[in-house]
Amino acid sequence: MDTTDQAADSARLERELALLRARVRRLERDLASVQPLVRTARHLAPWDFTPYQVRPDGDWVAVDRRRVEELLAALAAIDHWVPWSTPIEPRPQP
Repeated sequence: MDTTDQAADSARLERELALLRARVRRLERDLASVQPLVRTARHLAPWDFTPYQVRPDGDWVAVDRRRVEELLAALAAIDHWVPWSTPIEPRPQP
């Protein structure tokens, strides 16, 4: 390989390295932007109070079980977290 070929290879590798560095910076920004959501969702405490015949106070919000399961699955996909370690208890069916 002559000097011209080495210089061309070196220039190509430098361009590729610059592109990869820019991509890593963009991915790190994307990752940082979802971290607050992931931290918050990890600490959610979904609890089905219906079987216990308890009526929570105004601090509680009712959510659709399927939607919460979808949220936890989406978080697992982006965070490599296994949210299923805390099962959502099923509501008794009539």
